[in-house]
Amino acid sequence: MMCPRADLRLYGKRLLNDREQIHHAQYRGHDIRVIGVQGLNGWTLALRIFHEGKRLVRYRQDSPLYLDFEHARIAGLLRAYELIERRLAG
Repeated sequence: MMCPRADLRLYGKRLLNDREQIHHAQYRGHDIRVIGVQGLNGWTLALRIFHEGKRLVRYRQDSPLYLDFEHARIAGLLRAYELIERRLAG
């Protein structure tokens, strides 16, 4: 089950260079960083999840599956929600 949007606090993305963008979010007390890197054939995804300053998850998907950063951002957030929910349930 995905948590309601009220539990999600988004605080922007910043451009690192011409090909890389980061989206920061907070969800149920966890800090999420979705990193998208643009390649020749699409965008790749990296995901970092932190809780109380400690890194819990470091995930990287090297295949260029996404058309743009927005697609990578949404996929990264959904993956992060799933991992956080699984961690809190277990």
